[in-house]
Amino acid sequence: MKQDLPLVSVAIITYNQRDYLKECIESCLEQDYPNFEIVVADDYSTDGTQDMLRSYDLEYPGKFVLCLAEKNQGITLNSNVAHFACSGKYIAWMGGDDLMLPEKLSKQVSYMETNDDCAICYSDSEVFDSSSGKTIAYSSKLSPRIDGNIRHMIRYGCFVGGCTAMVRRNSTPKHGFDSRVPIASDWLYWVESLENGGKINYLDYILSKHRRHNDNITSNEKNNFRIELLQDHLISASIILSKYPFYYKDVSRVMSHHLRGMRWYKGGLYYRKYLLASMRSNFNAKAFFGYALSFFGIKK
Repeated sequence: MKQDLPLVSVAIITYNQRDYLKECIESCLEQDYPNFEIVVADDYSTDGTQDMLRSYDLEYPGKFVLCLAEKNQGITLNSNVAHFACSGKYIAWMGGDDLMLPEKLSKQVSYMETNDDCAICYSDSEVFDSSSGKTIAYSSKLSPRIDGNIRHMIRYGCFVGGCTAMVRRNSTPKHGFDSRVPIASDWLYWVESLENGGKINYLDYILSKHRRHNDNITSNEKNNFRIELLQDHLISASIILSKYPFYYKDVSRVMSHHLRGMRWYKGGLYYRKYLLASMRSNFNAKAFFGYALSFFGIKK
């Protein structure tokens, strides 16, 4: 039966996440789908991660593909190490701190095998607090649920959570992740995976769990935390515009969103200027009312 099922590469990128990574790997090993490899790209962790991975490799011969860096490269370059090490028909992406639920691979493979035009499928996920284990939200309530094409992927930005996605490997860009975008290169990767006409489809199942903790690579606008993520999205938008100028209006819409997000850069020093830039890129009510309220000393 295993030989009749397509190989899936579970691609995990990680750095100094030893304890979380162990939980991530165990959740992969509990899948009810039998034909998968686990590709782990570790970006020169210093917390014992690499020794733990070698132990897994010995315990499960032939199951793991280990890519153990000898120097730290950063997120995008490490993602490319994982990308090019995958040999499966499909790639299921995972952060080293996230979890799969047991039916994730089987449900996504089943869908993609019966929908040849689907290049990417993604699902709902539970967002949980790492310290308490409590559910914070579900990704379906935080991001759009979209069945569409490259235009939708451009217009609505990066609405696909990495741990929810499965991508058809022969649809992915030949260069992998674009190294010009050092951290948040996933949006551009998804866009380029759809450029040959493939579809992106949403599966209405909760198939993964996304961990929230203090070391997440996320953006907190007001506290100016990881503002470079917004800058990366603006870089990606410029690259997308240069490649697909016929989607100018859609790029302008998403650029407007990220320019509005930049209003807290340097503690809000350029608050109004970023809101003006947002409106000039694509007029939107949130930027307009934010700009107007700022004259009354109200900043949101």
